[in-house]
Amino acid sequence: MVDVGNTIDLYAEFSRSGATYTPFPDPSSHRIRLADLHRPDIIERLRNAWLDPLSLDPSRVAARVTRAIASDLAELAKSLEASGQDAETVAGFLTRCLFTLFAEDVELLPADSFKGLLAECEKQPAQFVPLLTELWKAMDVGGFSVALRADLLRFNGKLFKSPQVLPLSRDQIGFLSKAARHDWKHVEPAIFGTLLERALDPRERHSLGAHYTPRAYVERLVLPTVIEPLREDWTTIQAAALTLNAEGDSKGAIATVRGFHHQLCSVRVLDPACGSG
Repeated sequence: MVDVGNTIDLYAEFSRSGATYTPFPDPSSHRIRLADLHRPDIIERLRNAWLDPLSLDPSRVAARVTRAIASDLAELAKSLEASGQDAETVAGFLTRCLFTLFAEDVELLPADSFKGLLAECEKQPAQFVPLLTELWKAMDVGGFSVALRADLLRFNGKLFKSPQVLPLSRDQIGFLSKAARHDWKHVEPAIFGTLLERALDPRERHSLGAHYTPRAYVERLVLPTVIEPLREDWTTIQAAALTLNAEGDSKGAIATVRGFHHQLCSVRVLDPACGSG
């Protein structure tokens, strides 16, 4: 969409299923001002929008990064299983590692802090377990981390509630360090399933529920059944709130929006398959 002489707004719908178009690449940066047209990244984005639009598909970018990362993690997982660790313990450990790598690159952890910790541990592998245990415990509660020498946010959700850290050799830490050097900003959190699926013993995939469903398949079902009805409800609520506000009933407008917020927070979704296929 073009506001002639002012801005270019980009929207995308990469599933090509006729679903809702959303701001591209995200709501905070989809608007391009004319003054931005000199930037190389903007020039490249617009060139690809016309000449190679599918190259901008986030799932394809994520898949490219995933393929590069998966081989390193697969080697690490195989070596851990070969040393006698069971697949479920390895999966839990790798999940915490992946989350930490992702958190660092989206700036929820200080820049390059985890990469630096891994580099130190490559030189002194005996420090890996105590340093990573301290880091994950600090991430669970928030506050100062001795391992990273920085204040951390609190990561709830119980992922780090009982963080079991597996002892790694210098070579195994090297596999993890190599994976850390990739740009995890391009990896969707949902793609972690793919990483684990490639890394784990195939015989364990079903029992661990580690099979990954591609994003486009999920959206084809979830958008029309869950997201679009909620967006329609929100459009109706916005119109009602604006009408109330125009009539001078600002309290009623606020109550209407808060009512929708409560409804949104109480939505429950049934997934009868639960990953069983």
